[in-house]
Amino acid sequence: MNFTAPEFKLEAFHCPTCGTYAHMTWEDLGSQQGRHALYTEAICSKCKNTSLWRITKYSHAHYGRLDEEAELIFPDFGVSALPEDDMPEDVKSDYIEASRIFSRSPRGAAALLRLALQKLCKHLGEPGKNINEDIRSLAAKNTLPPLVVKVADTVRITGNNAVHPGEMSDEDFDHVASKMFELLNFIVKKGISEPKELEALYSKTPEKPRKDAETKDAKAKAAGT
Repeated sequence: MNFTAPEFKLEAFHCPTCGTYAHMTWEDLGSQQGRHALYTEAICSKCKNTSLWRITKYSHAHYGRLDEEAELIFPDFGVSALPEDDMPEDVKSDYIEASRIFSRSPRGAAALLRLALQKLCKHLGEPGKNINEDIRSLAAKNTLPPLVVKVADTVRITGNNAVHPGEMSDEDFDHVASKMFELLNFIVKKGISEPKELEALYSKTPEKPRKDAETKDAKAKAAGT
């Protein structure tokens, strides 16, 4: 399922607390001293936790105040999907920081995500100095599908332009940088999570058939060299 970012008054989105796509119940916080509160909360039907929103635009109607826009203020990292469980800690740190600043600085978020991608390539056995070369190497080794090269090229360009002024507009950064979160999670899933799951599955097979298969593979590899 595609990630649905939290949005004011949206009936369902991916909860910034538990990461589940769930129905949200919206409740205005109580008024104080005769004034309408400028805060509202969304309650997740899955985890029952709340996200806090501050009203930023409203109009007056015959029945009272009509809230039109609000910004998510807690938790402050809900604009992207939660990082994959297997994401390395130093990569995850940049990912979360990028998510927290994205709404205020897409360029800053893009630069952080580019750094996170560099670190992730290093965790996958690459030098971690040139994203372009690292991604192509991972695709050549079948660690990642070849199509990811095209997507990563966009990330690399975005990250470079985030630091060095280029031709991309603010709208480009808003659109492309938001997809960089998905790319990082995808690479973690393909490069770390899936191999780990397959290795765990392989280790559960009986020892003798496993040894026989390894011997046959070794002979076939030797014959091919």
